[in-house]
Amino acid sequence: MKIPITPLDPWVARRLAKGFSPSGTEKKALRIKNRSEIERAQKYLLRRLLEYASLHSSFYREHLGKVKELPFSELPFTFPSDLTESALRFLAVSQSEIQRIVTLDTSGTSATPKRVFFTEEDLKATEDFFLHGMSTFTEPKSKVAVFMEGLSPDSIGQILRRALDRLHCKTLVFGLINDTTQAARAIDDFRPSVVVGLSAQIVRVAGMTTHKPDFVLLSADMAPTSIRRRIENLWECVTFNHYGLTESGWGCAVECHARQGCHVRELDIFVEIVDEEGNTLPEGEWGEVVITTLGRLSFPLIRYRTGDEGRALSGICPCGSPLKRIEVLGRLPRKGAGGVPLRLYDVEDALWQLPWVKDFKLSLKCAGEIPEKLFLTIAVTKDKQAYVEKAVELLKQVPGIPQEVVAIRADLASIRHRGPKMALED
Repeated sequence: MKIPITPLDPWVARRLAKGFSPSGTEKKALRIKNRSEIERAQKYLLRRLLEYASLHSSFYREHLGKVKELPFSELPFTFPSDLTESALRFLAVSQSEIQRIVTLDTSGTSATPKRVFFTEEDLKATEDFFLHGMSTFTEPKSKVAVFMEGLSPDSIGQILRRALDRLHCKTLVFGLINDTTQAARAIDDFRPSVVVGLSAQIVRVAGMTTHKPDFVLLSADMAPTSIRRRIENLWECVTFNHYGLTESGWGCAVECHARQGCHVRELDIFVEIVDEEGNTLPEGEWGEVVITTLGRLSFPLIRYRTGDEGRALSGICPCGSPLKRIEVLGRLPRKGAGGVPLRLYDVEDALWQLPWVKDFKLSLKCAGEIPEKLFLTIAVTKDKQAYVEKAVELLKQVPGIPQEVVAIRADLASIRHRGPKMALED
């Protein structure tokens, strides 16, 4: 069966024709011809961004100085700490044009939280991406249940609702899941064909409903293969993965039906993968995801180090699109036992393979930077209480895990995930 091309491809093709091609060719642009089209447009957008940011953002006026004439890959990076210390200095428009400010806690420190600013135009760009990304698996006039932040007018949930309104869909914005029973009841009552949410929350609800959606979009959290398989088995559905962060305007990249990497919205976000020293890595090699906001001039981010581990995939996607594809595992690994990198992704993937594991939480006790003990709070099915030690033995096989693992049995109701699992807790 032929894999349908990602809807991002014709969307980007139309934008290329409208903004970067001779007049009169827009209607003919049904597909991106090749990567050279994208790269020419990105070269122009990068040059425009550097000029604009150097003139209008006091941070980048100082940060770039005279070096903006260097090759792009040699420009200095922007770090999360820069946002913490100087968020207002990033602004390149009047504060009166700002429609939403998002405050992000800086994990593990007592520093001032990061703030990210969005204009109405920025939010509309995210809505456009959500529209085309969601249309990968969302039919017009279908029902969609969104288990993401949803109270404020310009929250992820409300932007998704506006995007889905353009597909004439009926959308339930439930919000993040604090009560799995209520969430399961909402799904059974609403009967959506598509569900959107965090993997750690959705996997809990998937075993509680009688209604089974056709498609599930996992977003804002890591989605290891084993947790996707668990959700797919429970609901007899197909899962898709989305990668994004607040700094990228929430949307960044989403899988197509090939499910071999997430296609990047390449006229809005320029993605690089770099090593620890900041050298750009070739396709296929794992490193840190670095983003540049090509289309967001109001609050530009140039070579922003996300702290996420990912890689760019080579070649054209099986769906036929030349759009860049990325795989992202989650946060960069920390130093584990014996100096070996320790990834939360690997730990999660190992535990969710065990069918009798219902949920768990993890925390580390460290001596300096090196973990010396792992605490596993775990809930298992009633008939498998004796299997907890098997989970411990499996964990000890994960690279970087300390040899001392303390298992604490818990009731499922006592284990809650109120947000994304960003990293192993100290």
